[in-house]
Amino acid sequence: MRWFILQKDKLKHAIAGVALSIVAGLLYTPFWGLATAAVVGALKEIIWDWLLKKGTPELLDFVATVAGGVLGAVILHAAR
Repeated sequence: MRWFILQKDKLKHAIAGVALSIVAGLLYTPFWGLATAAVVGALKEIIWDWLLKKGTPELLDFVATVAGGVLGAVILHAAR
């Protein structure tokens, strides 16, 4: 059961990365969409989880957010 919960958490991070990447990518370029997803993912893990102790900072959460950002950038690039 714990494995399923962990996977669901990573899926949420990936979906957030896709959403951030597509929104920022539509406003600027797919590269800036990916960069936005990476920066927001890093800031969430560092500030919210680590410094404010509101969650558990995990490298794989950041990786999942960036992977979602890559997917969003690829989708936008392919759509152009």
